[in-house]
Amino acid sequence: MGIVALSLSIYVNICIIFATLSVSFFFLSRNEAFSFDASYSKRVIFGVVGGAIALSIQQINGVLPRGFPVFSFTGLPVILTIMIGGWVSGLISLTIGVISIDGNIYEKMVLGLVSLTLFPIKIWRRTSSRIAMFIVFVILFYNTITFHFINNLPLNINSLIVYTLLEFLCFLIIYYALMAQKAYIKNNIMIKDFAMIDSVTNLNNRKRVDQEIVRLAAKKNAFGVVLIDLDDFKRVNDCYGHLVGDQLLYEIAEVFRGTTRAKDFVGRYGGEEFIMFIQNQDPAAVLLVCQRIRQAVSKTLFLENSQQPFKITVSIGVSMHYADEDLKKSIHQADLALYKAKKQGKNTVVMNNFVTAASDVLHK
Repeated sequence: MGIVALSLSIYVNICIIFATLSVSFFFLSRNEAFSFDASYSKRVIFGVVGGAIALSIQQINGVLPRGFPVFSFTGLPVILTIMIGGWVSGLISLTIGVISIDGNIYEKMVLGLVSLTLFPIKIWRRTSSRIAMFIVFVILFYNTITFHFINNLPLNINSLIVYTLLEFLCFLIIYYALMAQKAYIKNNIMIKDFAMIDSVTNLNNRKRVDQEIVRLAAKKNAFGVVLIDLDDFKRVNDCYGHLVGDQLLYEIAEVFRGTTRAKDFVGRYGGEEFIMFIQNQDPAAVLLVCQRIRQAVSKTLFLENSQQPFKITVSIGVSMHYADEDLKKSIHQADLALYKAKKQGKNTVVMNNFVTAASDVLHK
């Protein structure tokens, strides 16, 4: 094979593998950087993409020598898919990759052995920079065994060595390029998230709340809309100053985080008012969550390590949002319920026209 043809083939393979994996990785990382613990559907998509790349490379690599018992470029996207997408992506990509290797039993065997080595050690959970070199060693080990003990075809050993080294070099280039892209996407997402975080409470800020309102407006299932206001918070600022008030807001936000689930949305709506979207279709369950929040706040001693620790209560207004309703109207209903809670003595939860007082024994 001429050096020009070999160089061109290697260049084309690098471009296909990196460009396709890079684009798919970017597409799957719209909200958070794609990884082995992403949603099942995303990992399946990434596995199909990796297998499709292997299938495509097999079709265009007619220029490469046939009969080489080595881990060829057809296997590179499979291994990269395993390293990035985990076992789900890897298993799908491996299945397609083995099927796509047309008639080369040696290449199928090496690809299978390498993959079976990487799965048990959960290679996708390891982030050390030495991982890529370890995989190169694994591939070289199985290449050597296959060449010396299985293959009986007369091959030019010098050509085999050169081709294998070039292959390893391409693998390292693609791997580190993908890792650099992953780090870049993570940093961008962190910067974006930071811009959506309230500096006092570390909860979602008003800008992020407005975005969530737009997103949730299209949801088809019911959920709870909750507005929470701190009782007599102005007195805290007047008596102790705004620094103490800010520390109190932060500690109350910690209570909110501890009494809600990860899938529930909690944000600072403005001043001492907070908004929550509780992902539960049962009004009674939403009400219980609100009672739990109210009780947790009323029982907590805030600024415990300061010279003036104290307790505070909250008033909570709740409404249920249902499909095809205007979410802003549901928020308005929760605001009206909050107003009623304030009028009825504070430290109270009001759900539309239903009132559960702070002294209600059913929720103590």
